[in-house]
Amino acid sequence: MKKIITLIISLILTCSYSQIGIIKDKDGFTNVRKSTEKNSEIVYKLKENEAFWYHDYGEEWIEVFIPQDKFCIDASEDLYLGGYIHKSRLLPIGNIEKVDQKEIQFSYEFSDFLRVNHIDNGNGKSVSKIDGRKFWGTDGGYPKKEITKVNVIINNQRIDIHKVFYNDLYECYGQIKIHKNKDLYFIYQMNSDGAGTYELLWVLTEKHGLTQRLVGTFN
Repeated sequence: MKKIITLIISLILTCSYSQIGIIKDKDGFTNVRKSTEKNSEIVYKLKENEAFWYHDYGEEWIEVFIPQDKFCIDASEDLYLGGYIHKSRLLPIGNIEKVDQKEIQFSYEFSDFLRVNHIDNGNGKSVSKIDGRKFWGTDGGYPKKEITKVNVIINNQRIDIHKVFYNDLYECYGQIKIHKNKDLYFIYQMNSDGAGTYELLWVLTEKHGLTQRLVGTFN
């Protein structure tokens, strides 16, 4: 019975969140249209290796959500451009080849979250902002663990990640999955304290370092 309940919960979580993908197009870009009509207005051109969220309803067209801020620094929902791409142009992150762990090393360093080290708008029990930012990892409670450093080494070259890109991320314990398309590495996690589930994607290159960060939830 316990296994059945666990499976049901897993299926609910899988179905309630959108997925992350990139495009596959020989032209290096794909048109994002306002509606599912093939001649509808083009609202954006998704470029190769530009990550986005999408909903797949099993139809010919895929609904996409493109962050206007490629690092998702602000968590406002109105910072996402919505539209549709043809399903043939979609490449889900999970379908991108996995990487040899000797090629790239990725890990976090953690410390206990101490309220005295931060400024928050909470009351000691619940909180919505820490250090002036919406944060990820809890469902309104205070986090238990915070990231103090992100370690990235690609082909023996260390990549620096500034704290502005991780000081809104908490309870970052999810399984790390690393994929590679051409010279870009896609590092994916689904993190949670048990309730505040969020998706996280780091996009990095050996030459340019961090080029994109996706963080959020889409129901």
